Amino acid sequence: MRIWLFIFFLMVSKASQAIIIVVTNNANSGTGSLREAIQIANANGITDRDYIYFDIPAATASEVSISLDSELPILTSNVVIDGTTQPISLLGNTGTRIRLNNATSSFFSGIRLEGSREVEIYGIEFVNFKSDPNGPIEDKKAGIYLRDSHFITIGSSSKPNCFTGSYAGILSPFIIPRLDVTNIIISGNNFGFNANGLLNPNESSIDLSFLKNSRIGGSTFADANVIAGSTRNGIALGGADGDVEISNNIIGMNRTMTTLYKVSAAVGIYVNGNASKPIISKNFICGQDRAVFIDYVNGGFVLEGNKLGVNETGATTFGNNVGVYIKFCNAGLIGGNTASASNEIAYNTIAVIAEIAYPISVLHNSIYCNSNSLLFINLPSGKTITTSKIANISANEVRGTYLTNSKIELFYTDACVNCEGKEWIATILTDGLGNWSYNGTIDLTRSITSMGTNQDGATAPFSKPLMDQVNALKTDVICNQPTGSIRGIVTYDASIFEWRDANGLIVGTAKDLEGVGPGTYRLTAKQNNSCSATSNAFTITSSGTGILENNMEIVKAYCGQSNGAITGIVTPNNVPRIWYNEAGVEVGRSDNLINVSAGTYYFTAQLGTCNISSPNYVVDNVTFEYKIAEEDVKEATCSQDNGSISINTFQGARPDYIKWFNESNVEVGNSETISGLAAGRYRLMGYSNFGCSNLIKEYTIAEIQSPMVNLQNLKQYINCDGKSVSTSGIQVDGQSAPYGFAWVDQNQNIVASTLNLKNIPIGKYLLKVTDRYGCIVQSSIIDFTQLEETIVKIPNTFTPNGDSINDVWEIKGIENYPEAEFNIFNRSGATIFTSRGYSRPFDGTFNGKELPVGVYYYKINLNTECGVLTGSLTIIR
Repeated sequence: MRIWLFIFFLMVSKASQAIIIVVTNNANSGTGSLREAIQIANANGITDRDYIYFDIPAATASEVSISLDSELPILTSNVVIDGTTQPISLLGNTGTRIRLNNATSSFFSGIRLEGSREVEIYGIEFVNFKSDPNGPIEDKKAGIYLRDSHFITIGSSSKPNCFTGSYAGILSPFIIPRLDVTNIIISGNNFGFNANGLLNPNESSIDLSFLKNSRIGGSTFADANVIAGSTRNGIALGGADGDVEISNNIIGMNRTMTTLYKVSAAVGIYVNGNASKPIISKNFICGQDRAVFIDYVNGGFVLEGNKLGVNETGATTFGNNVGVYIKFCNAGLIGGNTASASNEIAYNTIAVIAEIAYPISVLHNSIYCNSNSLLFINLPSGKTITTSKIANISANEVRGTYLTNSKIELFYTDACVNCEGKEWIATILTDGLGNWSYNGTIDLTRSITSMGTNQDGATAPFSKPLMDQVNALKTDVICNQPTGSIRGIVTYDASIFEWRDANGLIVGTAKDLEGVGPGTYRLTAKQNNSCSATSNAFTITSSGTGILENNMEIVKAYCGQSNGAITGIVTPNNVPRIWYNEAGVEVGRSDNLINVSAGTYYFTAQLGTCNISSPNYVVDNVTFEYKIAEEDVKEATCSQDNGSISINTFQGARPDYIKWFNESNVEVGNSETISGLAAGRYRLMGYSNFGCSNLIKEYTIAEIQSPMVNLQNLKQYINCDGKSVSTSGIQVDGQSAPYGFAWVDQNQNIVASTLNLKNIPIGKYLLKVTDRYGCIVQSSIIDFTQLEETIVKIPNTFTPNGDSINDVWEIKGIENYPEAEFNIFNRSGATIFTSRGYSRPFDGTFNGKELPVGVYYYKINLNTECGVLTGSLTIIR
């Protein structure tokens, strides 16, 4: 004690140099406490390494227990906390000598590191560092809490820490943005039981988010972390990156692997991280729901040398629910190419599950006595798993088939019912056709299975005895002779064959059953001490005929003709036969019945003294009914033979050829489109090469009459300026609208594109009309030059003196404006003449009296676009 104090005061006297700080009591705080020691180390800086040692006078375990009522100060860098320096071991483990305990109901961590580097922690038992069960994931607590920390060592083979009764023994929280924890070494520690060996589980023992380039466990078995009873995870790495090694750990058992701590919902090792490259090797994992769970790891994981479901002695009761569960991974290796890489995966419910994971290689492992070996769930789109097949097993050869240019592993199977590969024999490559063979000594007292790995590196489940009964051929007993047989069953992964009757007695030991009487039989194919495959039941009757119909062909009769046939039937010993129709009338004596009409036929044959009769064979009659699904019919237009019919698609059967006929029964075409048709009726006939024909459909091509230009109501107008003309009342009679219009002059120039003209120069024109079929008709030439004489000419004087010369106001051309309105005013603005139309000319009188000589004014509204004409008018006498 005095020596430690002397060293302490000596080191404190030298500022910013490495010091040894001694904890001398188990108080929560104050002089000589662990809290004060951390404060002193933090204050001393991080340049040189500080050491926190223990020298607590104690005779009982409680006296080396430090009960905290609040979290200790966050530890800075370059510090070693070594509980093994406590002089006396009182906790039940010589390497764990100080207990750190949360003595309150508050939630905090035991030792906390944030942004720390170069820290080592040894020989401490962390107890009761729980988390608020309703708190967020980023606020979880642990015995040792790491965040953004690097080059941290926790425990060793001779200086283990213990972590019990906590949310997590060691925790790196899942806090975004991520801060990696790197170069972490965790080895030799005990999780889930106290230093005295009593079980006190954590929820998760090692829960490290964002771990990178680190090791959990070590290179030797002495470095093992022992993890027992975790209710959630033994080792959980979320968002891992880079190289992570998990090796030589014991999960689910005590350090001697004699006691199992089974937790039905726990995961032994969980790794997640897209870019991580975990190596999981030489671990013992038992009693978990999932021994190893690899989730979204695409850097390429490796599992080698692990024992999943068995302890060091191979105990059978230590199995997991799933040995290896792989999800969302695009590469991975379970095992390897050497014996040292082999994993032993046994006594689990399922050995390996791959869910949305491809390719996963499973090589050189010992997998046995699991309820299921490899299970694939939801392979990525376009990917398949094909199982290899063993075609033949002999004392010096095993051969079979698989995919081309792939890998085959041969194993001796286990003695359990599922025929898994327990003992590796050899690895063989397939050839370009997928064939493979192994030449070497084979122990035929043992069973063999194969496992195929394709070119992608994806491994399929173990092969098992398999039967293909599609081409099985049964022969019934003929004429009470023992001639029954069952042939043609194809088997794989089998070398022992047992045919048994309905009483279970063995009646044959070859793949084909020959020379038996009536009865029900089943084939069992297997190997020694192996799983087996059993066929369907085959019943051989005494009513056999010996007639073989394997190559029988019945040719149908077509269209009521005698062109049917029955061929390829073989009689026993090829005895001759006599053919009959269903009325019992003989129709032939040859082996093959040909050129017969539709109907039912059978034959009889004499086999020694036994008469055999065939079953009935039916020759069907085939007729064809052709129908149109889509067609296009165009009428005859423009008074031409330009109609057409096109068949676009048929409904159902398509005729071998067709013919078209007009209403005079003259063939007018033989293709699916005919054109140049006049108005009329047409028939389409369909024909088969077997002589069948039928009327498919009749069509009518109508004649569409061309339109006519109707000028009956034509009216012509000359504009007020006398230079342009217009029309109204022109009509087009017909049923082929819409129409296009073109007015052309004598030089064939187009002057307008409307039905009626408006404001075009005076001349001679004709109207061309084009209908929707392109037919063109035209009017006669319309002469508009005559309208020049109808221009309104208004004189400004007249002489109403009774000499019959110029006695009235005569307006030339006004007759073309019957709707015109006329008003004449005197110089005072009084109206002296008004008229609608000019049927009675103005004669210079008003109310029967002559108007005086002088100037008057007129207003003429033509009620056209010419508008109103005004001017003066002088009366001269």
